[in-house]
Amino acid sequence: MSTEIRVGEVYLNIADDAEPSSGEIATQRRVMETVDDHPHTETIPALADPAVDHVDPDLQERRTDVDEKHRRVVEFLDRKGYDAALLGRADSVSWFTSGGDLRQDLGSESASVLLFINRQSRAILADNVQSPRVFEEEVAGLGFHLKERPWHEPVETTIAALSRTRKIATDLPGVEGLRPEANRLRDLRIRLSKLERQRLRELGRTLTLCVEATCRNFEPGETEADLAGHLAHRLFREGVTPVALSVAGDDRHEHYRRPTFKSAPIRSRAVISASGRRHGLCASVTRIVAFGPVDPEFREAHTIASMVNATAIYFSRPGQPVSEVFRRVRRIYEKFGRPHEWTLADQGSVVGYSPSELPLLPDAGFVLHPDLALAWCPSVGPARSEDTVVVDHRGFEVVTEAQRWPKLEVMVKGFNLPRPGILER
Repeated sequence: MSTEIRVGEVYLNIADDAEPSSGEIATQRRVMETVDDHPHTETIPALADPAVDHVDPDLQERRTDVDEKHRRVVEFLDRKGYDAALLGRADSVSWFTSGGDLRQDLGSESASVLLFINRQSRAILADNVQSPRVFEEEVAGLGFHLKERPWHEPVETTIAALSRTRKIATDLPGVEGLRPEANRLRDLRIRLSKLERQRLRELGRTLTLCVEATCRNFEPGETEADLAGHLAHRLFREGVTPVALSVAGDDRHEHYRRPTFKSAPIRSRAVISASGRRHGLCASVTRIVAFGPVDPEFREAHTIASMVNATAIYFSRPGQPVSEVFRRVRRIYEKFGRPHEWTLADQGSVVGYSPSELPLLPDAGFVLHPDLALAWCPSVGPARSEDTVVVDHRGFEVVTEAQRWPKLEVMVKGFNLPRPGILER
């Protein structure tokens, strides 16, 4: 049995017989994933072996990726008349090293090393504490030179020596003698390479499995913080760093569109959102779980949010201006009697080596292009719908597609675009 809702060119078919979760939990192991919830392949990034001669196929693929990044930087230098670029942001450094884990700490925006890139070579500027690990575990075989300094010597001395008589662009603010070009340098990395698309695809599946497993394996009365802990545990086990975690129990999401997590116990339902990072790349996803039947008001809100999300995803095509996608999004809000809902929270962003490389704004002149990752996240009252997609020559690819999860069958322009439903336990 199903219920169909039709509005203009978009209609929704809600399947009543979506596969439910058993809801059975082994209390003493509620944090641990079941075999079914655990990905079937090893996902934690492997260490490079600095002793090999670098003919490993995976390492060669990564070297090719770094060479492509170098070409992009050189093209930028040629266009803007620079002699070199100095990268120091963690996202920039991770991008250029094809996923090197080089942050100063878990949530830092600064890298533990600097990259100096000119037309002929690429060098890592590191102190003597960082350089052994960096060259043995993160960039072995990738064609980097090392410029090492004692740990007690300020890095500014090295920068001053390199920048003398040269015109250098940087992604760092306020570096004397260097030209700040953070936005233009960021633009070099938002078009995903072939390797990055595969990595994002694998990350999206792992992130989704972890979020959905968390939704299936907790009990009423546990707190939002408990769920955040369960989810973080699962993510870390799979080599994914939690960049953002949000757990909103019961009615809290209706009052706060961007909640974190508190010690409040969850009685009836939870909206769980997560952004995770692996190999430097980020993906975002949201799922909703309820104990017992969902009240009609909440289901209606979730249905509208799903319709908006499906519309945004469908029209995220190459050559489409973001403003045009936004216009269609606003039409769906209006057709369902929620014309001002989009003003209450951001609707999405470009995703890459940051969970929000660029915000998706109603009047943005930005034009979508292939190999661009987006996370649309519309919300309606207490409900939210979010997945990460990649714009493709053929249309789009949903990299956080729901796995063992109930779905809403949404039709946009005659195209079936399933959206995650509400898991009822």
